[in-house]
This record gives sequence, C-alpha cells and structure tokens, in this order.
Amino acid sequence: MSHSSETRIFTAPAASVPPRLASVEAYEALAHGPGALACARTDKLHHVFGSTRSGYAIYFFAELLAQFDFPALTFLTDSGQQYAFEGEYGTTLVEVLDAEKQRAVIVQMNALFAALKANPTIAYEAENFGHLCDDDIENALVRDYVSGRPYADTEVYGDEGDTADYLFTYLRSVLKVVENALDEGLVVIFSAEL
Repeated sequence: MSHSSETRIFTAPAASVPPRLASVEAYEALAHGPGALACARTDKLHHVFGSTRSGYAIYFFAELLAQFDFPALTFLTDSGQQYAFEGEYGTTLVEVLDAEKQRAVIVQMNALFAALKANPTIAYEAENFGHLCDDDIENALVRDYVSGRPYADTEVYGDEGDTADYLFTYLRSVLKVVENALDEGLVVIFSAEL
C-alpha cells in the first residue's frame, strides 16, 4: 500500500524562530503561527505544501542530486536537514534557511535547472521508478508555473505527486518562496514527513 510523503515550506520573521528547535512541538508552533500567516499572504508566494505518493518526488530528487555537487539543495531530499524528530507516524525532518543558505539555494537551484535544460538525459537516468515518458523532463523544464499546492493544482500535469511536472513545479515554487524570503529578510522553514 502506498502512502504520501508530505512537505511544507514557509517564510517567517527571524525573531519568531528559536535558535534551536528542540522538538516537533516547537516546529508545529512555528507552522501554526508564522506558517499560517505565510499561507494567508496573497501578494507573493510564501508557502508551498507538497504531497508525493510513496515519496516519489523526494527520492527522485535525491537520485538527481547525486549527479551534482549542490549541497544546499539536499534539504529537499530524505536527508540533510538540521533536525529530525521521531513521532508516532514517522519522522519529521526540519531545515531552517537563513539568508546565507537562501542565497546558496537560489544559485544552486538555478544551476541545476540550467544543467538539466542543457542535458535532460541526466534526469531520465536518475529516475529509476519507471514513471517517465518521452519529453516529460523537457516539457516540465520549459514551464515557469509555480503553485502553493502543486499536488492539488489542476495546472500541474499528473496526479499524486509522481510526475516530472509535479517535481519541477514543486522545485520552482520552493525557489520562488526562497527568493521572496531573501527579498524581505525572512527565514525559510522546510519540513518533510516521511
């Protein structure tokens, strides 16, 4: 039976984030406080909720990143986060991105997109689940669409977060949140529930 892995990324004022998150409850307080305010914003994208069946997009992205030296992007995989909290239903992974990390994410994500546009075969070879068809990567990379909820967005091709279009819409959306946070002097909080 498959399950969905959930991700969430949102912006928050630096003063609202403790220097160290000691528990999942501390993260949840951020998610329900500043995270809710970020979700309510309509002027710019300041949050993204992701959902991917059986962790498809997370694991595909991890395989893709293994082909590059982009350490600032590893927080979007199933490892590389600052915090890991074990719970009754699995693990919650959390990363807090300050301005320095945000700059690195922006540079490395743009470099990743450029490399894949130049050679999409890298992405096809990294995907070992058998979900890709001809031109899936090329079509996903040519778009510039972003969304706060790409898994439920009818403008995102496919369903249940297991398509190339979902992955690259999600990555573009995360990039937009990080860019907006840097522009406004906010921190970025990312979480994944696996």
